[in-house]
Amino acid sequence: MQIENRNLRLTIEGGGTSGGIFDNTRAMAWQLDPATLAFRLRHDSPRIPLTAGILRKDGQSIIAEHGIPGGAATLAWTLADDYVEATAVVTGDAIHCISLAGSFHPGEGAHTALFPAYQGVLYKGTPHLWEESRGVGGHSLWSMSMGALLSARGGLLVTQESATDWIGWRGQREQGPFFLFEQQRSPVDGWYKRAVRIYCTDPTITAVCKRYRQRVIERGEFVTWAEKIRRKPIVQELFGGLMAFIGYNKTPEVDYLAGARALYERGFERVFYYPVRMCNYTRNFKMGGDDPIWFSDQEIAAMKSIPGAHVAPWGWFVEGLDDGAPETRRRYRHDMQGKPTPGWKIDDFQWYHVCVPYEIESARQRFATDMSAMDWIHYDVDAMRNGSECFCRAHDLHGNAPLGHGKSREMIAEILSPSVNGNRVVSSEGFADRYTPSYDIGTTELIPQWGDATFIPVPLTMLVFHDSCIHDWWELHNYNEHPFAHTWNESIGIVGTGRPGKKATMDALYGCPPNVFQFGKQYGWIDINARKTFSFLVRLTDASVQEALTAALPVTKLHKRIGMCELVSFDFVTAGHAVQTTLFSDGTRIVGNISDTDAQTSEYGTIAANSWMEIPGKIS
Repeated sequence: MQIENRNLRLTIEGGGTSGGIFDNTRAMAWQLDPATLAFRLRHDSPRIPLTAGILRKDGQSIIAEHGIPGGAATLAWTLADDYVEATAVVTGDAIHCISLAGSFHPGEGAHTALFPAYQGVLYKGTPHLWEESRGVGGHSLWSMSMGALLSARGGLLVTQESATDWIGWRGQREQGPFFLFEQQRSPVDGWYKRAVRIYCTDPTITAVCKRYRQRVIERGEFVTWAEKIRRKPIVQELFGGLMAFIGYNKTPEVDYLAGARALYERGFERVFYYPVRMCNYTRNFKMGGDDPIWFSDQEIAAMKSIPGAHVAPWGWFVEGLDDGAPETRRRYRHDMQGKPTPGWKIDDFQWYHVCVPYEIESARQRFATDMSAMDWIHYDVDAMRNGSECFCRAHDLHGNAPLGHGKSREMIAEILSPSVNGNRVVSSEGFADRYTPSYDIGTTELIPQWGDATFIPVPLTMLVFHDSCIHDWWELHNYNEHPFAHTWNESIGIVGTGRPGKKATMDALYGCPPNVFQFGKQYGWIDINARKTFSFLVRLTDASVQEALTAALPVTKLHKRIGMCELVSFDFVTAGHAVQTTLFSDGTRIVGNISDTDAQTSEYGTIAANSWMEIPGKIS
């Protein structure tokens, strides 16, 4: 069966098990891989391809009704002006998940993929086959609800429209790089209608991201900086700021006030220090043998008296240490067997997950008491959760009934919002697009790569959200080298500390603020599997800190001017991806070389290794 309009031709064949989309504008065919139009009986079972069903047309839709063990799946493919929407309605609790709408590949020619993990990567492909699944949030998870393929003639963007109960798969199949979205049955809400959209675009990173940006705006999920400033005037202070991590551990060995004055005298006009207090349900624990950090009221007042200094607590509400108190245990999130679920562990201290509405309750209480003086807050891992199910029937804050991902995700958005935080800047570990209307800073980034690297970091998140949200480094992947962690490989790139010139070049290109751990004390891992820790000091006089601050200062000055602008475009200048360029909506163009050797360009001349330059007003 076929349906066609002036832009697209949709073909569904084999009783709904195969087909494709033809892009009339670019004369480009995209084929559906039948093996990936499939379902699973369990989360760890192999894909079972759908068998041929009954096809019928209904207006601009082709509908396929498939029989599956213990139920049925109705997939509808609807042709709109510039996209195809695929929806799935599943019946039967035996099915754990179903792919929607499988994966695609070009009808001819090679292709690459765009995966929105961390800030985003261009995946060039490998000779070996592999695949992995991830949920929503920071680090290697999906930071945006989309994926894309790029060929020589066209691009294909797929957007995940249902907000929760999905995971993304990515990897390499025989046909090349692939991704797909798998819809999962909710143990609370069961099966409900799911949807993805498929768009044909020009074959560029910018074109894909701008079409996704348009879709985010259409869904009402985009809030500009201007609107955020109207809601919270303090947000204006973000632009030109230094993100200044100071460690989790309490120590008398660091003069924080003297260090803050030194940063101001060095030219850092605005500095966002975090954390000055560890805001957990208790402080009766150790990290690397030390107590958690806790500035006195007097120390907080003195820090805030330094021009441009803003202070935040560590908002660690997601987990509570079991101290035996009924109030502590009342908050715990329960699994389907009615048991609390274990979370973080440091040495012999074990935390348990807290149910989301009780996080909100606690955050409001703390802002009314010992956190009232805070200018901003960094929430630990809240934005990394696309909902958190709770099966405790004694929780009146979710109606003494199981809490599903959908309602829980709305509550997580609330804990990040002004309704809980008031006039405070809000940051969280994890960049998740659907939380950007609520919070101001999402975190976790990859170190730049170029040349023969399989994954090339690219600014997917900022091409969509630069004029709405900041993408920051994870709090311990600072510009300066320190003992917490050096470099290690994730499945999709490299993370770690240090490399200030490289990170500053990336932040200038992306229009993001720098992040430095300039003084303080922190725990690290002797043996992470055994959860054994040590602690270490970072001092302002450390050579790595001084190098990091030198690289960071000009980035803050750039960010002060372009922080509220839209990131209009991103391009590679050289074939090996080393030299890159971005354009902001005020006309500022940044050119940067993220490699370790000088690079020659025809338009911009020689660009030194790990450096960037600004070209004001160059719009074309």
